[in-house]
Amino acid sequence: MFSTILLSYDGSDHAQNALKAAAGLAKALNADLHLSHTPQIDTPTIVAGPFVSALEKPPTDEEVVEAGRHVVDQAKVLAAKAGVEFKECHVGRGRPAQHTLADAEAIGADLIVMGRRGLGAVGALAMGSVSQAVSHGAKCACMTVV
Repeated sequence: MFSTILLSYDGSDHAQNALKAAAGLAKALNADLHLSHTPQIDTPTIVAGPFVSALEKPPTDEEVVEAGRHVVDQAKVLAAKAGVEFKECHVGRGRPAQHTLADAEAIGADLIVMGRRGLGAVGALAMGSVSQAVSHGAKCACMTVV
């Protein structure tokens, strides 16, 4: 049924649940499991006023890479606990939905598994913007996990 599964992972609770589901499917179906991660670091902010003045620098490339490495390492540990290994880990920059869709296309994924909501600022939405965009743009089956 599914031979190549792509997990879109951001480290959130929903993503960790998605990892467990993807790992279970990969084991049961003897499918290849890939990971897609796009580090998201807060954008710079400026605060100014009569008593406050601060400029927050954007993260360096090294900080973004390190943040991404930490999340991927966490996912590898959780996958190992579930009894699977990732065939490949794809780490990109930019918009997570576009990166996930590009990874799915590149590896020929027939299933994308992702958390329903991620680390975005608006956690109250029924479905996160990344999972919505991926579900809308994917050329394969998608599974969202709570």
